[in-house]
Amino acid sequence: MNRNSVFAQIGTLVLIASLFVGVSFLAHVYQSDISYLLHTRGWVSIAGFILLTAIFVVFVIPLDVVLLIPIGAVVWGPVPTAIMSITGWTIGAAVAFGIGRWFGESVVGMLIGTTRIHAIERRIPKTNLFWGVVALRMLVSVDILSYALGIFSTMPLGRYLLATAIGVLPFGFYFAYAGTLPLAYQVLALALALSLAMVALVQYGIRREP
Repeated sequence: MNRNSVFAQIGTLVLIASLFVGVSFLAHVYQSDISYLLHTRGWVSIAGFILLTAIFVVFVIPLDVVLLIPIGAVVWGPVPTAIMSITGWTIGAAVAFGIGRWFGESVVGMLIGTTRIHAIERRIPKTNLFWGVVALRMLVSVDILSYALGIFSTMPLGRYLLATAIGVLPFGFYFAYAGTLPLAYQVLALALALSLAMVALVQYGIRREP
């Protein structure tokens, strides 16, 4: 990844983090209205949260972090929100993995392009694949890695989903709890996440969620 691409990715991460703080602020301001709206729909709201998270994963749309987690943290609290996010990410990962495994690079290329897929391919470990995927899960967005492993690896779906769930677990709880913090502490928490993401981008040249 060249320098311009790195700067573009960093700019995207900063934008996502800024939107997270903005949505979280609005969610706290209108907490009673949002809570009433979602709580009155019960399990439909929870299922919708998980489904939207999975859809955002499949289509590489980072609104799960920007929009859903800050709202969920205010309405349901950090632990349920983290569990719902992890569930949605894992379901989305299963779909993306399946598309890569059963439809191949040509279909994935139409969805998200092939450049990033091949960048991930070069980093798929040859040994200790399970724990290698857990580690990659902490450096690479759920969607991109799912497509790449579906295409280029022989890893069984079940093992991949377990590795995914383990790998995204820290991020689910980190961002869910960040959404409940006062504004100043949110900025500090996201600044830390951004710093780690920037190190990953510069060091590894691959995309990481904020």
